[in-house]
Amino acid sequence: MNNNTVYHLQPTTLQPTQRKFYPVIGNTCSNPYGVADEVIDLMKQKPIGIRPVSCFVRTPVDGADYDGDYLPLGALLNADSPQVEALRIEPNYIKKKQMEDELPIFTPCCVLRYDFGNQTYYPINYTCLLDFEILQDDNPTVDLPGLKQDLAGLPQIYYCGLATNGIDLFCIVPILAPQRYTSHAKALRELFSKQGIIIRTYYQIAHTRTLSSDPSGYFNDRAIEFTKIF
Repeated sequence: MNNNTVYHLQPTTLQPTQRKFYPVIGNTCSNPYGVADEVIDLMKQKPIGIRPVSCFVRTPVDGADYDGDYLPLGALLNADSPQVEALRIEPNYIKKKQMEDELPIFTPCCVLRYDFGNQTYYPINYTCLLDFEILQDDNPTVDLPGLKQDLAGLPQIYYCGLATNGIDLFCIVPILAPQRYTSHAKALRELFSKQGIIIRTYYQIAHTRTLSSDPSGYFNDRAIEFTKIF
């Protein structure tokens, strides 16, 4: 396990009061303009931990840059977040959900830009990564802490740590072709399914994740690409 720097995450971008100018279901899309192959190749040359992603603060305040903050992925995976810790010990489900809705969100698989004309977010670059979750509810007989250790031994796993709720797992793998993100996601689900494990992936590359925190999260800066296509 790498001894990565722990960040005290304080996104600087303020968000507007009038609208939810951050990515939600229905206002994100695939990039209509395409991302050039040479741009993707340049991204792949960057260490995964410093690849930029879009991060959005969901507390509405005036004076926003609607594209959000561009932060290194490692800053979000290794964030020191008292809010996340407080959420995990909150006994009231409704309060817990409210606390989750106030946490920052980020896009692990791409960098977004806002199109004011269409009121839509679209990717301007890809991180060449794919994230997935392993939920205890989907896998009631699986020992998730033990599985976390097993996943750490796979060469394709860049990151494995706790999801926001502190129970489920959240993982990231680099992928060969972000232009075929959905095909990679389907292939990964099929691969885990053959091992008796249900994983949840997103078929929309411009999806968001809620900030999490795991002091014992596993990092592998030498992770190799997942190449299977469905």
